Amino acid sequence: MAKSKVKWFDGKKGYGFILNPEGGEDIFVHFSAIISDQSFKMLNQDAEVEYELDRTQKGLQAKGVREFSLSAGVVQSESAAQGAVQKELNQQYH
Repeated sequence: MAKSKVKWFDGKKGYGFILNPEGGEDIFVHFSAIISDQSFKMLNQDAEVEYELDRTQKGLQAKGVREFSLSAGVVQSESAAQGAVQKELNQQYH
């Protein structure tokens, strides 16, 4: 598995990019490729992640993505952030 950092991830749109550790184009990541116990899957900017790299017709794409440097405080703030985004999404669609 490769390791790198999250460049950015938009929880509302459900995708983002991971920095390519070899330079060059960034690596696309879709929320469905994230391995997490949370029902609302997202990644924190600058988080350390491990992933499998897939080359597609559209470019590099990550799959099996997992944050691996989470401390208890980060997990709690991630859950709070996910809750806030989920609440906003629920308000938009209800």
